[in-house]
Amino acid sequence: MATAQFTIATAGTRSTAGHLRAVMIVLAGAGLAPGLFGLVNLGAEALDVLPLFFAPFGLPGWMGGAAHLGQLALLGAAFGVLLTVAAPRGRHWLAALIAAYIALPFITPPLDSLQLSLVCTALFLLGLATLRRVGATSPLAGWLLTPMLAIVGFSASMGLVLTAAYTPPFALMQGQNSTTPAA
Repeated sequence: MATAQFTIATAGTRSTAGHLRAVMIVLAGAGLAPGLFGLVNLGAEALDVLPLFFAPFGLPGWMGGAAHLGQLALLGAAFGVLLTVAAPRGRHWLAALIAAYIALPFITPPLDSLQLSLVCTALFLLGLATLRRVGATSPLAGWLLTPMLAIVGFSASMGLVLTAAYTPPFALMQGQNSTTPAA
């Protein structure tokens, strides 16, 4: 009677533990950025500085805060994805973008509309430069950056358009001398 050897195991190692470790790193990164925001918020509240969130179209401010925390979680997840890649490139750029995005609500209250739109434009350009470097390393990490870039890009463009529309020489002048006929 002839016997044949059956091999059920595939060549190579099981990667279940590696995938689980990568998922845990991504989830830890997703929680790290909002956690850092919470620590900065505690410190800023001790100094009587309150954050101001971007909530367009008349939405309440808490929705802007929730969207900001969600975007920070996506940025942290992108950082976690970069940590799982063998040769992470752009990690420092992403860390700078996360730090700037954490600081954004705290520096916006004293700014006027032109200054705020210029800050958002600078943040958008930093985000694009980060996307270029991070997306080349990991497409998933690049896609995780896109919601933040969409919100900041919309904010920057609307701020610049509205600032240009309501400043002279483009705006209608409201304070002109009126000549009334003498009675």
